[in-house]
Amino acid sequence: MFGASGGHILEGETTVELLGVLSTGVLSDDGQPLSPVGPPTNTLFRAVQIGQARIEVIRGDPWQATPQRHEIAIVVTV
Repeated sequence: MFGASGGHILEGETTVELLGVLSTGVLSDDGQPLSPVGPPTNTLFRAVQIGQARIEVIRGDPWQATPQRHEIAIVVTV
């Protein structure tokens, strides 16, 4: 999990998968989501098999500011 408002896989789609972009929300008394509290704050990837991958995570408010992009190399060994 990365503190990021988005992301994608650049290389290694068979090694990792993007599970989703998550945001904090508010739940009603019966457990139903009412609304997100702001822009997405976490991006979740999952290791699928041994190998190498390269991902890009994007930080910053997607509606207000210029996003910051960071490339990350992932090595899955076990």
